[in-house]
Formats: sequence, C-alpha cells, structure tokens
Amino acid sequence: MVIVGKKPKMRYVTACITLFNRGEKEILLRARGRSISNCVDVAFLLKKSFYSNLKIKDIAIGYDEAELDENKKRYVSFIEILITK
Repeated sequence: MVIVGKKPKMRYVTACITLFNRGEKEILLRARGRSISNCVDVAFLLKKSFYSNLKIKDIAIGYDEAELDENKKRYVSFIEILITK
C-alpha cells in the first residue's frame, strides 16, 4: 500500500516503481481529503509514462469518520486505487 499525501507526486511514483521492481504484482494507492487528486495523478503518471501495460483493477471511494472532540465527528473522503502490472 502506498498512502498518497502532500509530498511531490514523483515521490509516490518512485515508491510504486520500487515496489513493482521488487516483484509486487498489485499496489493499492490510498489518499484522503485534498490528496485525492494527487492519488489519481500518480496512477495516471505511472500508466502514461512508465508502464503502458498497467491496469487499474479497482477503485473504491468512501469516507472515514474522525472524532475531533468528545461530541464532534468529522467525515473525510478517501479513494483507493488498486493497480496491477
């Protein structure tokens, strides 16, 4: 699993390339909140620039429930993209 955050996109692309070179067949990209667009960009950068045979096997969206204080809850959207080589 690669958790995509606020760092530059190429760091996550490099992490995925490293995992594929180690023999992984599937990688799960996961991002929450404002990083969702970065996650989608990482998946398409991998497909367009590095692996033309890369397949997007599954995409899951939803929300996580986070508790701020004792009675306050906040919902944060997430995306999970399962890519296979």
